[in-house]
Amino acid sequence: MAQSFSGKRIWAGTLLLLTGTFYLLHNFNALPFAVPAYVFSWQMLLILVGVYLLYRSITKGVILIGIGTYFILPLTGFIQPIEIEKMWPALIILLGIIVLFGSKKNHKPKPMSTTHTVNEELFDITAIMSGNTRQISSYDFKGGTITAVMGGVELDLTNCYLSKEGCIIDLSVVMGGVSLKISREWNIQSEITPIMSGIEDEGQYANNVHIDPAATIILRGSVVMGGIEIKRA
Repeated sequence: MAQSFSGKRIWAGTLLLLTGTFYLLHNFNALPFAVPAYVFSWQMLLILVGVYLLYRSITKGVILIGIGTYFILPLTGFIQPIEIEKMWPALIILLGIIVLFGSKKNHKPKPMSTTHTVNEELFDITAIMSGNTRQISSYDFKGGTITAVMGGVELDLTNCYLSKEGCIIDLSVVMGGVSLKISREWNIQSEITPIMSGIEDEGQYANNVHIDPAATIILRGSVVMGGIEIKRA
C-alpha cells in the first residue's frame, strides 16, 4: 500500500509543480509565448484535476475532463456556444463509459442513497460537485481513498477498530471539504500537502482527551483550496 500512495503523491506533486511554475512565469511575463485567458479559468482547473484523477480512476478522470472541456471549448473561439438541450445524448455516452470502465473491485450491491453504512476494511469514496456521507463498521479497518472535487465527504469511523497492520487514508481534495468522525482517543498523523487549505482537529488538544499513539490514522495526499475537519466522539 505504501508504494501506491507514494506513487500518487509523486504524480500529484509533479502536476502541481509544473502547473504552478507555468502560472508563476505567466504572472511575471516570463513566458516566451502568449497564453489565452481561458487557460487560467476554472474550466481549465477541472481539466487538470481530471488529468490527475486518470492515474487513479479512468471513469472519474474522463468525467471531469469532459465537463471542463465542454465549458472551455466555447471560450477558445473555435466553436460556437453549445446548446445544452442538444447535448442529452452525451448522458448516454457517459453512462456507457461508466459501465465499461467502472470499478470492479466491489461487486456487493449498495443502497441507492449516498448516506449508508457499510462493513469494509478499505473504502473508495468520490464526491464530484456533490456530497457523500458514509458510516463504516469494521473490525480490521485499514483506510482507503477519498476524492472530493467541489464537493463534500462526511465519513463516520466511530464503529471501526483500527488494523494492526496500520491505517492510511489517502485524500485528493480540490475546492472541497472532508469531515472525519473518529474515536476521541485515536491519533491523527497528517502527511498532507495543503495548498491554500486548512486542517482542523481541535479535540486533539482538549484536556479530557487521552490520545493513544498505538491507534494512529495516517492522512496522506493533497488538499487544494479546501479543508479537512476532524471530529472526535
